[in-house]
Amino acid sequence: MVTSMAFDGLSWYKLNRPATDAEVSSRLQLDRPCAGAAKSSGTVFTATDTYLEVCDGLYREKGWGLLVFSTAGLMALAGTVMFLWMATDISPVIREKGQAEFAFWGFGTLAVVALCLFALTVRLLLVDCFNYTRKPVRFNRADRTIYAFRHNGPGGVLSVPWDSAFLYVERKPRAGLAGTAPRVVRCLVLDGKGLVVNTFSIGKRAVLAFDERSRAGQQVMEELYQDFEYYRRFMDEGPSSVPPVAELLPTEVSFRNSLQMQFDDVPDILKSGHPLLWLLLAVTALPSLIQATMHYLAQLTCREPVWPEAVERACTPTATEPEGLAS
Repeated sequence: MVTSMAFDGLSWYKLNRPATDAEVSSRLQLDRPCAGAAKSSGTVFTATDTYLEVCDGLYREKGWGLLVFSTAGLMALAGTVMFLWMATDISPVIREKGQAEFAFWGFGTLAVVALCLFALTVRLLLVDCFNYTRKPVRFNRADRTIYAFRHNGPGGVLSVPWDSAFLYVERKPRAGLAGTAPRVVRCLVLDGKGLVVNTFSIGKRAVLAFDERSRAGQQVMEELYQDFEYYRRFMDEGPSSVPPVAELLPTEVSFRNSLQMQFDDVPDILKSGHPLLWLLLAVTALPSLIQATMHYLAQLTCREPVWPEAVERACTPTATEPEGLAS
């Protein structure tokens, strides 16, 4: 069996292999509720009686790659140039001491390391920029299929039958300076032999700063489960089984929309009257502003996704199914 890899955002995923025990144990059952309530919280672009179009797990993270490139990437590029110069234009003092070869290999090695770091930031940049403004996922009730946009043109859409879809909660370990643990709903695309041939994320990416079993962790996970329960009920029971989408995610590229997405929880924080939440808002306001700016700038370099005509026809409401799920 030849094992290949798929790159989805910031991570590599092994293909041509069966689902792991961790993935199987985290699988979401489509015939039973995963949350007491179905609630869409900032994941839906379009809602009709026929389909829901939602974001993938990277949509709200767009801009981080541009930020890393603009800071660490440019520093790594400057370091590469500086170390190359120091390796090739060795000081006469060093030559007199007979350390020219040591300096050449030492600074040359540092130049290679800095160049590798720069290449990594370029890869992160390309995830955000010169790509697509969004890579939506459609839950279509008409043919009971999940469509995941990958790119424009032939072969640019993954389709997975809803009734046999392998959907699970991806749990990554804690990482980074903050020690946070990301969670997201992920779909494994399986072939006839049950082997993973592709994958994509669905909905909002949740980040846990606390243990998942703690009260705060359970609240974060409950929101993730409520989002998925919204999709599940829509597909199995129809649009009448879920409340209207309170606020759709905007598809128009604008700085205002990027700001709104980053600060969408500010009204709730201000209404709470809780001083600790107000303090948290004050601390995170500047990073959120920077993230909104990077999100907007990254989107300016991207093109709009275009669904194939076959998908649009499959998702077209019939005369007996008028649109009207969005409030």
